[in-house]
Amino acid sequence: MTTCCTVYSPHEQRIQEEMLGKNDFKKGRERIYKILESFNTQRPIIDVERAKYFTESMKETEGEPLVLRWSKALLHIAKNMTVYIDDDNLLVGRGGQPGRYGMLFPELDGDFLDVAIEQLPSRVESPFNISQADADIVINEIAPYWKGKTFHENLTKALPKETLKYTYDPKDPLKSRFIVNETASFRSSIQWVHDYERVLKRGFKGIKEEAEQKLAALDPLSPVDNMEKAPFLQAVINVCDAIVLWAKRHAKLAAELAEKEADQTRKQELLEIAEICQWVPENPARNFREAVQSQWFTQMFSRIEQKTGTIISNGRMDQYFYPYYH
Repeated sequence: MTTCCTVYSPHEQRIQEEMLGKNDFKKGRERIYKILESFNTQRPIIDVERAKYFTESMKETEGEPLVLRWSKALLHIAKNMTVYIDDDNLLVGRGGQPGRYGMLFPELDGDFLDVAIEQLPSRVESPFNISQADADIVINEIAPYWKGKTFHENLTKALPKETLKYTYDPKDPLKSRFIVNETASFRSSIQWVHDYERVLKRGFKGIKEEAEQKLAALDPLSPVDNMEKAPFLQAVINVCDAIVLWAKRHAKLAAELAEKEADQTRKQELLEIAEICQWVPENPARNFREAVQSQWFTQMFSRIEQKTGTIISNGRMDQYFYPYYH
């Protein structure tokens, strides 16, 4: 049976028109394509700040519960890591310097970081640039601390021999065989979904208040409360403080940039960014623009916290954004 015609969705129709030159695909999307084109010719750069400040904090908290140490490290990162607002951006929050960048997670696989860092610029697949000054920081300050402490090293020790054989190359335990993949336990994966709706409805201020109430209600004589629940709840409080601080640093930067901006259109955009970041994600989102920015801060800070295997899922954006869009 033959069909008389092909039926396209509106999106497919637009793509067809663009391919045939019947539609200016950049019209109305000039800002997006300007940002995209600035990326096309760039080689990614390694930004070491996340690894540097994470390591600094972990050195100071040895002996404390791991969940508490991790939260303190994130707070240290939020206080010290450079914040950026790229030209043309309306949505802010990134884990590294402008342009294409990569972050380091020495706590996960830093056992081979000192060797890998020197090979990054010259490798055939996915090369990265790194300044000599930053390479020296990695080799001399970051990598030595993590030798023997990384998740990768502990995982290889804990795996049964048969499983280890199918997970890593027996001749080189740094090389994954991709028969059995450690992704779900080693780094985030697409099945990880945050409760973005809770953030949008309550803000991190509300989440922090809930954790503080539960912490205050713990039994001081209970070993479980003191050894397990208390460190976790304090870690929740620390992370809430960290992401709010990080957002407000973006608000401050946006206001400073607005003062210097000569273009009135961009000046107004920066002032709006400052106002939005001063409110969310600390507080509940009041409109669609705030909801999107709050979600992105949550998504991006999670990427700073945890290495991504593919992506940290955005979940059902249609469901949790719709009340603000509608």
